[in-house]
Amino acid sequence: MELQEYIVSVFPEGLSYNEAAQLCLHLYCTVDKIPCVLHAQCTKDNLALVFSRLADSSFVADDANLLAVRYGANFHAVNEKGHWVEVIASIFKKGDTVDISIRELLARRLTMHSSTDAPKDGARLS
Repeated sequence: MELQEYIVSVFPEGLSYNEAAQLCLHLYCTVDKIPCVLHAQCTKDNLALVFSRLADSSFVADDANLLAVRYGANFHAVNEKGHWVEVIASIFKKGDTVDISIRELLARRLTMHSSTDAPKDGARLS
């Protein structure tokens, strides 16, 4: 199983930029809500690659221009690996980039997806 495929299966409707950034941060900080087979794929480099590919495929809504500054990632295009490396680095540089409410919603969806009663089609988180 590939991490990118898993994310698309959990969030088939796609994610807003902020949701994608929060999910990227969540997966970098903890892997306890996803299948064990995906844990090794949650490295900084691989997460940056996965999220850049998701953005390139229009899975991530194109509202990054407004929010990228919050993560210090406005020097790279959202579909570049460097953009997502900067998103991850924001927790070290800025310290206040984690949105607990969005993170909890995302984690709940990850948990529901791994259970047997996962919803087949979900609504956007926001």
